[in-house]
Amino acid sequence: MPADPTGAVTVEVTRQSDTLSLGFPFAVETPVAVFMRADSLWAVFDTRARLDIGAITRDRSGAVRTATVMPLRDGQALRLKLERPRLATVRIEGSIVTILIGDQVMEPPRPLGVVRNPPSQSRATAAVPFGDPRTIHRLTDPEAGDELVVVTGLGPPRGFLQGQDFVEFSALPSAHGVVVQPLADDLTVELGTDRVTIGRPGGLAVSSSDAAGRRSGLFRPAVFDPQLWGFDREANFEERRRSLIDGAAEALETRRTGARMDLARFYLAREMYPEAKGVLDVAIGDEKPGADDPAGLLMRALASIMLGRVPDALKDLSHPVVVGHPDAQIWRGMAMARQGNWADAYDKFRNAEASVAPLPIQLQRMILKEAVRAGIEVKDFAGAARTLHAFETLGIDKDMEGAIAVLAGQVAEGLGRSGDALTDYRLAVASGSGPAAAQGRLRETVLRYHLGDLKRSEVIADLEELTTIWRGDETETEALQLLARLYTQEARYRDAFHVMRTALMAHPNSDHTRRIQEEAAATFDTLFLAGKGDAMPAVDALGLFYDFRELTPIGRRGDEMIRRLADRLVSVDLLDQAAELLQHQVDHRLQGAGRAQVATRLAIVYLMNRKPDRALATLRSTQSTNLATELRNQRLLIEGRALSDIGRPDLALEVIGNLEGREAIRLRSDILWGAKRWQQAAEQIELMYGDRWRDWQPLSEPERDDLLRAAVGYAIAGDAIGLGRFREKYVAKMADGPTRRAFDVATAPSPTNTGEFAGIARMVAATDTLDSFLRDMRMRYPETGSFSHDVPLPPGNQTRAPLADPIPTAALRPRPLTAKTVR
Repeated sequence: MPADPTGAVTVEVTRQSDTLSLGFPFAVETPVAVFMRADSLWAVFDTRARLDIGAITRDRSGAVRTATVMPLRDGQALRLKLERPRLATVRIEGSIVTILIGDQVMEPPRPLGVVRNPPSQSRATAAVPFGDPRTIHRLTDPEAGDELVVVTGLGPPRGFLQGQDFVEFSALPSAHGVVVQPLADDLTVELGTDRVTIGRPGGLAVSSSDAAGRRSGLFRPAVFDPQLWGFDREANFEERRRSLIDGAAEALETRRTGARMDLARFYLAREMYPEAKGVLDVAIGDEKPGADDPAGLLMRALASIMLGRVPDALKDLSHPVVVGHPDAQIWRGMAMARQGNWADAYDKFRNAEASVAPLPIQLQRMILKEAVRAGIEVKDFAGAARTLHAFETLGIDKDMEGAIAVLAGQVAEGLGRSGDALTDYRLAVASGSGPAAAQGRLRETVLRYHLGDLKRSEVIADLEELTTIWRGDETETEALQLLARLYTQEARYRDAFHVMRTALMAHPNSDHTRRIQEEAAATFDTLFLAGKGDAMPAVDALGLFYDFRELTPIGRRGDEMIRRLADRLVSVDLLDQAAELLQHQVDHRLQGAGRAQVATRLAIVYLMNRKPDRALATLRSTQSTNLATELRNQRLLIEGRALSDIGRPDLALEVIGNLEGREAIRLRSDILWGAKRWQQAAEQIELMYGDRWRDWQPLSEPERDDLLRAAVGYAIAGDAIGLGRFREKYVAKMADGPTRRAFDVATAPSPTNTGEFAGIARMVAATDTLDSFLRDMRMRYPETGSFSHDVPLPPGNQTRAPLADPIPTAALRPRPLTAKTVR
């Protein structure tokens, strides 16, 4: 709104919730200072234009009790007495000044701080860096009765977030401008081009090396004096170092600590952190820090942070002498940033802005760089962008340009400005700074991949090159993590797991490495437990498992994974390896019913591998009284089969004597057949099929083989009645199919004396019944595993020579059949 044509400035009053807004529409840009003191708001303006505050006095909210305009020599002051203490926020937009009064600061000002200047030839002074200060006003607070010195300025808003107390003066908190409360009668305040200088004719009572003064509590000096820091950096190294070493060696005992501190500061300014820590260890060890001087602990904390000894730094920062110091917040944030604890670091940096401004510019840049990184890590990209703007004033060291370019790219990317982000990343690559160039290349590659500019294969090639030429920091681990993910998406599982192993060897304590390992374990789980690896060739899957078996999870999931692997081993005829895996579980990992269940699977593998004695030993060594009926019956069937295979058919029949069901009947038939009790074996097959001859559905191939075996059994036993009955039942069902002629020959009267019958008998005897036995077991007990019809027996098992049983149950040894042998 334009100014009043009469020359008055009409104050505009608006309210939003509990916030009172005062607008001052000046005709031209007007320097201002705003601060709160108790329940009074002061606004000092460099203008003689009349302030029309009628809108304030007419406000009925009760927020302002009284409003008074006080004329000053070079301007005027507006004093508002509030109903209670509140907080003030200043907004300056061209010639319009807006003051917001509420319970919180809407937009914090840029922080100001007091910088101590070391003693010069004439006097010691203190300065407040404040760009383009305009006017010094002196006013009297009618309530406190003291005089205040107020310095105004144009925007942006800059002020003291917290008050700072010194021997001769205090700097009061302000929303904008510099407000000084003189404690010495002869205090002077002078304006420079970029600072406000505070002094006395004889100099302030400050000294950078007076240890006695520090202990006496005459003032509270800055731990890192910017001018002394700059002098230490610019001075002749050898001369300055020798001077400080000699001073520390020759100092009296009462001044020795201060001299050592000066030497430590010199080493810190020169980035000689081990030397600084060594000096500080001696100084702190000889004289414990007092509550009035925590400088030694703060400096040692900085040295420890820069040396990567973060726990030591946090220990010093937790000392009772340090814990309340304003600078401690900054260094805690630095320590947490170096630990990767970004959320806490961000919180510390956000609340310590006032403590950063008085520090040497090199330390400010280092802290602000970590603050930007913390904002990026917690996804506060707007806040990180505001912090990044501080470098426009501070400038950027050449060796920091690449790192700042990377951070600027990340901020731009987070704000959705992909083009700017790519530009910044390329600047980082072009900077020639090794770590920053590597990080910039990584970020550029990832962003271009997300934008669709690069194919997955191109990204993989780029990351492979990057991880080959750049090693040793988090850029490598981050690149390895992305590379492992892309390998997994490309089904290059071996390469992905190899990346995990590489990261573990190079960076075992990295968070990126931990995530790589977690993702690799999840992929391993998906392959070997969720079934995704079933699509891989069996040999490849098994080789992958053995090469990276350290990814096998512990507990029940790991046990189930190993059992599934045993199934895959069986499917490719690696029975010894499958047995080894299951035997290890039985011997070392399982107890109780779980152990008995896995032992049952192991016994089946031993049966398939023609090791019935091992199957029997496994079952007997894992006997338990607390087994479910289903599992107990399953183990009895396997035990019966094993006993039969080692030549003990009578005991085998006794073991399964009380069992019922198709699988039990089949096993009895197999046992009887192996014992040359042909008729009883055939009767068991006939019993197993029951009324199948009445069923209209055609016979399957396994059913035809079973029925042909029964017919041969009746024929060898010479049971004409049984053979006739059996032929009458099944001649029609067997009329179609490849075994029709064999069935007719086997069921013909007196078939055993023919050569054709002998050939059929040898064919039946050579048929292995183990697959049928396992198939029936699987149908009855699905938890048996995949050792049955859905994973056929390996071809070698059908022709493998018997080992323990001269006449195994599974196959009648082929031999010529004559009437004598039959009878």
